[in-house]
Amino acid sequence: MRVFCVIPAFNEEKYIYDVAKMAKEFVDVVVVVDDGSTDKTFSRAIDSGAVVLRHEENMGKGAALRTGFKYALEHGADVVVTLDGDMQHDPLEIPKFLEKIREEGADIVVGSRFLEKVKGMPIQRRLSNFITTKILNKVFKVPVTDSQSGFRAFKRKVLEEVTFKDNRYGAETEILIEAKRKGFNIVEVPISVKYEGQKSKIRPIRETFSWIWLIIKKCFG
Repeated sequence: MRVFCVIPAFNEEKYIYDVAKMAKEFVDVVVVVDDGSTDKTFSRAIDSGAVVLRHEENMGKGAALRTGFKYALEHGADVVVTLDGDMQHDPLEIPKFLEKIREEGADIVVGSRFLEKVKGMPIQRRLSNFITTKILNKVFKVPVTDSQSGFRAFKRKVLEEVTFKDNRYGAETEILIEAKRKGFNIVEVPISVKYEGQKSKIRPIRETFSWIWLIIKKCFG
């Protein structure tokens, strides 16, 4: 089983080297997608030994994921793990995702911060996650407790069959909705998370309205 790790990164020079190096211990290929960074993210990712793909300008997390997935599929990935480049996700937990894929037949594994007690999560992010997760549960029957988690694993067939158009943070929601509609088996594993005062790159008002519009389109489109 050939495993790739795709890491979208935007201005993550402080963390990207360590994240990529740690992830490489558990996967065959690490792919960092530098999404138009203006700092040293690109060079630090190169130094880590990762394959580094670069967007000349910032296109959004969804676009970065799409670029990384395309590369992984073209180069023989059987499983693709995704995680963020800011060290909030612990690459040492990657084996838990692969175990679910190998031994339990999961098609998608979502890392949930809420299966265990989460500490330090900003209240506005906790509330946003709670609302979006409940909507996915009730409206689309997506069986997750953490809809906004970017720490995931996908079998190849999921990425071959599921398409998504959103270029920003809504892409992760869109992937879950479309995967559920196609009947893929979605499971969760508990993950830890680190909040060390990093300034979130999410623009709450913009992303909230974008997410609402995505849900409307998915309901009636």
